[in-house]
Amino acid sequence: MTLLAQPLRIGSFEAPNRIMQAAHSKQYSDRVESDRETAYFVRRARGGCGLFVAGNHFVHPSASTRGFQDAWRPESVDANRRMTDAIHEAGARVLVQLNHHGAQAAPEGPDGPRAVIAPSRILSPSTAIATRAASARDIATLVEAWADAAERARLGGFDGVEIHMAHGYLLHQFLSPISNRRTDAYGGDVEGRTRFPREVLRAVRSRVGDDFTVGIRIVVNEHNDAGLDAAACRTLVAALREEARIDFLDPAAGSYDDVHWVFPSSAMPVDWLRDDVAELKRANPDIPVFGVGVAHSVEQAEEVLASGIADTVALTRGQLTDPDLGNRLLAGETSGIRHCIRLNQGCLGRGSQGLAVTCTVNPQAGRELEASPERAAARERWTVVGGGPAGLRAALDLARLGHAVTLLEREAQLGGQLRRASRVPGRGSVGLLVADLERDARAAGVDLRLGVEATAEAIRATAPDRVALATGAVAPEGTTLAAGGGFAGQRPATVDAWTAMDAPDRLGARVLVVDDDGTAHASGVLLSLVAAGLAVQVVTPFEQLLPHVGTGYERQLVLRTLAAGAFDRITSARVRADAERLVAVDALTGAETPLREPDAVVALTPRRSVGLAGLDAEGLEAQLGVPVAAIGDALSPRGIDAAIAEAWRLALSTAD
Repeated sequence: MTLLAQPLRIGSFEAPNRIMQAAHSKQYSDRVESDRETAYFVRRARGGCGLFVAGNHFVHPSASTRGFQDAWRPESVDANRRMTDAIHEAGARVLVQLNHHGAQAAPEGPDGPRAVIAPSRILSPSTAIATRAASARDIATLVEAWADAAERARLGGFDGVEIHMAHGYLLHQFLSPISNRRTDAYGGDVEGRTRFPREVLRAVRSRVGDDFTVGIRIVVNEHNDAGLDAAACRTLVAALREEARIDFLDPAAGSYDDVHWVFPSSAMPVDWLRDDVAELKRANPDIPVFGVGVAHSVEQAEEVLASGIADTVALTRGQLTDPDLGNRLLAGETSGIRHCIRLNQGCLGRGSQGLAVTCTVNPQAGRELEASPERAAARERWTVVGGGPAGLRAALDLARLGHAVTLLEREAQLGGQLRRASRVPGRGSVGLLVADLERDARAAGVDLRLGVEATAEAIRATAPDRVALATGAVAPEGTTLAAGGGFAGQRPATVDAWTAMDAPDRLGARVLVVDDDGTAHASGVLLSLVAAGLAVQVVTPFEQLLPHVGTGYERQLVLRTLAAGAFDRITSARVRADAERLVAVDALTGAETPLREPDAVVALTPRRSVGLAGLDAEGLEAQLGVPVAAIGDALSPRGIDAAIAEAWRLALSTAD
């Protein structure tokens, strides 16, 4: 038996194995648990996950948020029982996370306006709203609310509760000197800052008894000079454990002041919490410590247990991407793993916009209640034009449904724009997606023809019944919408974004980037140029730099990385070129600022779809005489999520 397959005693219950999925908000339910949420958990329980933490059940109306569950509602008990019964029947165990967002709560709640409370009057780092310092009555009310919620959780069939004391939420805010500036009994030293959390623990334990599991999600390092380092966090844990019995520790890091530690993206190390979790385990050898952010890769999950770093391995986004990941690891069959690429776009990116979470790589995530056919209604011959993410995924899914699929790719390698994206500093994980798609497409029997120019004649020669046009997009050459038509023919030379990324050494030392894109595509260009050691000046018509970067919680890290290089920016401005100079023209006042003379200008403008010999899908269809569907960037330039999802939907449309 592998270490991963061994059961684990956690307080009053035993988890069947050491593979878990930590709490993550999905917005599949509103107020109480739903069938959609249940189906998501059950699918992963059948896929081998032994332990779940159902995330963010709010203990009080002052924290309620649309798309989340309310632990304070009496009707939650029956809804929870339906979900927990289904998870237990599927062979797994489930804890519930009880929380209050505190300063991170929105001032406009689902039932109307409300005051936002925190330990002290501060500006919320997530909403910029000034909070109200919690009164003694507020604290007493919330202590009772946590106890009530824990009692309802037990009645609802959960195997235990996790009290949330991390991620910059209310109890963490009391623990942290960053947000707790109180001078009364609930502030100051460790004794004061832990008082409210200790009262919550004592009340919860008193309410549920000793035969029910109670643990905490706890910050192990704030990674902020003004906050708690790892040693201080372990001191807090010791103080909390002296107050009441704690059955497990679930580590986390950072806060909304340094949110990339809370929701790490691909630019963060895969094992971003490994050292701090190992120290926490050494200091608490007598209770389970969950292994969040500790594995070097999903394939090395077993090593975490063998090294004694933690007692479980939390593969949360990994199982969002591959619901069978648990079974693969338990069987030691890792060659077929579908990898999370950690871009935070389909999961956290959608969630931060109030949308139901899915997955860039796995569009079926969150759609477990939808039919998932295994065969096509009728076998057809398909030709897919383009070997980027849309084309590869369409070819793969069509072949799996039983179609005969030929893929034509002009380049000698597959991957399309993903190959360039994987070279952006911090985004190397994108290469995993290319490798997984190519592996699976070959295994499914797709006829991959590389180095083939897909003319209408070449497509016709494959005798297709239907065609998928996945030719992608290009960066427009020598033009920018922000300059009202472009710099073509101007001096210095103007190049498109991809030329600049591919050969930054040919641009000279100083580069002017005119950015009217502002998306993750734009941030990738800027990160590449700064990493190449160039002095980069950006002029953008937007009121802030990269306005469309942030939903995946990487904005802060991207800006810090840029600022660490030779980098400056001018916002709310357009660039005008005349015979002698380049000037930035303020969009509001019209004031002109002469720009330093660059060695090259990079026109960073939204990408343009690529057709086939000047033909879009409709034109190609008329020429070939067979149905043609455009997907991904060939339909409209967007992100990887759209490419993968549209390819998957196209394949599904051919099934019964």
